[in-house]
Amino acid sequence: MNIVEFSKILNLSTGTVSRALNDRAEVSAETRKLVLAKAKELQFTRNANARRLVTGKNFLIRIACPHYMHVLSDRYLVELTRSVEDAVGVRGYDLHLRLSTRLLDHALSEHQPADGLVIVAAPETTVNDILILTNSGQVPAVVICEEQPLEYPKASYVCIDTVSGVGQAIRHLAELGHRRVGYVGSGLAGSPLRLALPRLMADAGILWDPTLAIEAGVTQEQGFQAAETILRHPSPPTAIFARTDVLAAGAIQAAYSLGLAVPGDVSIIGHDNIEVAALVNPPLTTVAIDIPQVGRAATSALLAMIENDEPASVQRLSANLIVRSSAGPARNT
Repeated sequence: MNIVEFSKILNLSTGTVSRALNDRAEVSAETRKLVLAKAKELQFTRNANARRLVTGKNFLIRIACPHYMHVLSDRYLVELTRSVEDAVGVRGYDLHLRLSTRLLDHALSEHQPADGLVIVAAPETTVNDILILTNSGQVPAVVICEEQPLEYPKASYVCIDTVSGVGQAIRHLAELGHRRVGYVGSGLAGSPLRLALPRLMADAGILWDPTLAIEAGVTQEQGFQAAETILRHPSPPTAIFARTDVLAAGAIQAAYSLGLAVPGDVSIIGHDNIEVAALVNPPLTTVAIDIPQVGRAATSALLAMIENDEPASVQRLSANLIVRSSAGPARNT
């Protein structure tokens, strides 16, 4: 019996079963107890050594996030990692997360080599970074990035068109009558999305005001502080677009702290459509990335290279606006 068959017996995802068997913190104690009891009952074990001997592979995929210094504070990256783990688990692989703080210095000294890499690129990620991570191209890799592939043709790419999705959000605010819109960023001033914002706003008839734009960071508290500063501006905006849903949640709290109603006094839109987006008060209008789809696409491309020796590929995924309750008509000014 393999892990896929064992997971079907439990009616759980392969990723959940893999995390339970490996005593990972993301699994509840009740689920872990259920999985371990069933494994004992069926005498199920994952014979990793036998698989390595037969196939010559370690059945290990490594996910790398170079230049993302707060991987575990970014809910998008956490959910993306989970989706990749679920996708590779279905194919019998384990996933290893390598934190960016030690990533490039130690990439070539792994005790257990990975069969392939999933690289989540930041705007600062370079071709040289990928060369280091892949041991000069010896390790197959798929890169998840915004907009365009890097000039490294040996890797496969999953490119996410965030700009078109944000364009939908900005046009939505314009249709609601907003003409002054603030921006709370995630600290990536050179990202394609950040560079496109002035054009997107101009196209929608909204004046881009750099004094209403702050590159905050990744935490809800940083979103709170940035939004509070923007809302205390002498000519405050009637809406704020936040680069992540976590930052948007902080912006909502900042508005409440100043006695403002959302969306009555200020509308707020986020980005990513992570799990928390539908749970905040009010539920968050957001630009949605289908995170499980990204994980499946990256896994499919990478394993095609590993198992079938297929050439590198490029897949493009779009983002779209999810309208909930946090954005409404502009207040009278």
